[in-house]
Amino acid sequence: MPNLNEHVNTPSFVSHAMSFHQSAAMYAANMIRFQYTKESKSKFRRECLDHLKASLIHEKGESV
Repeated sequence: MPNLNEHVNTPSFVSHAMSFHQSAAMYAANMIRFQYTKESKSKFRRECLDHLKASLIHEKGESV
Protein backbone atom coordinates (compact mmCIF):
# COMPACT_ATOMS: atom_id res chain seq x y z
CA MET A 1 0.00 0.00 0.00
CA PRO A 2 1.54 3.37 -1.00
CA ASN A 3 2.25 5.96 1.66
CA LEU A 4 -0.18 8.90 1.40
CA ASN A 5 2.56 11.41 2.25
CA GLU A 6 4.48 10.44 -0.88
CA HIS A 7 1.61 11.68 -3.03
CA VAL A 8 0.48 14.69 -1.01
CA ASN A 9 3.75 16.36 -0.07
CA THR A 10 4.97 17.21 -3.54
CA PRO A 11 7.27 20.25 -3.82
CA SER A 12 4.52 22.38 -5.37
CA PHE A 13 2.09 21.50 -2.58
CA VAL A 14 4.67 22.30 0.09
CA SER A 15 5.50 25.59 -1.60
CA HIS A 16 1.81 26.52 -1.87
CA ALA A 17 1.13 25.60 1.76
CA MET A 18 4.15 27.59 2.94
CA SER A 19 3.05 30.61 0.89
CA PHE A 20 -0.50 30.33 2.26
CA HIS A 21 0.71 30.30 5.87
CA GLN A 22 3.07 33.23 5.27
CA SER A 23 0.26 35.28 3.71
CA ALA A 24 -2.13 34.40 6.53
CA ALA A 25 0.52 35.38 9.11
CA MET A 26 1.05 38.73 7.39
CA TYR A 27 -2.69 39.38 7.33
CA ALA A 28 -3.01 38.58 11.05
CA ALA A 29 0.00 40.80 11.85
CA ASN A 30 -1.53 43.70 9.92
CA MET A 31 -4.87 43.27 11.69
CA ILE A 32 -3.36 43.58 15.19
CA ARG A 33 -3.16 47.37 15.07
CA PHE A 34 -6.85 47.69 14.16
CA GLN A 35 -8.03 45.84 17.28
CA TYR A 36 -9.23 47.68 20.36
CA THR A 37 -9.33 45.02 23.04
CA LYS A 38 -6.34 43.23 24.49
CA GLU A 39 -8.07 39.87 23.91
CA SER A 40 -8.59 40.61 20.24
CA LYS A 41 -4.98 41.73 19.79
CA SER A 42 -3.80 38.55 21.52
CA LYS A 43 -5.98 36.44 19.24
CA PHE A 44 -4.39 37.91 16.11
CA ARG A 45 -0.88 37.62 17.59
CA ARG A 46 -1.50 33.94 18.32
CA GLU A 47 -2.92 33.40 14.83
CA CYS A 48 0.14 35.08 13.30
CA LEU A 49 2.55 32.92 15.30
CA ASP A 50 0.62 29.74 14.51
CA HIS A 51 0.80 30.45 10.78
CA LEU A 52 4.51 31.29 10.96
CA LYS A 53 5.19 28.01 12.77
CA ALA A 54 3.17 26.10 10.17
CA SER A 55 5.12 27.87 7.43
CA LEU A 56 8.42 26.76 8.98
CA ILE A 57 7.20 23.18 9.23
CA HIS A 58 6.45 23.19 5.50
CA GLU A 59 9.81 24.78 4.76
CA LYS A 60 11.63 22.04 6.65
CA GLY A 61 9.58 19.42 4.83
CA GLU A 62 10.62 20.87 1.48
CA SER A 63 14.34 20.62 2.22
CA VAL A 64 14.15 16.97 3.32
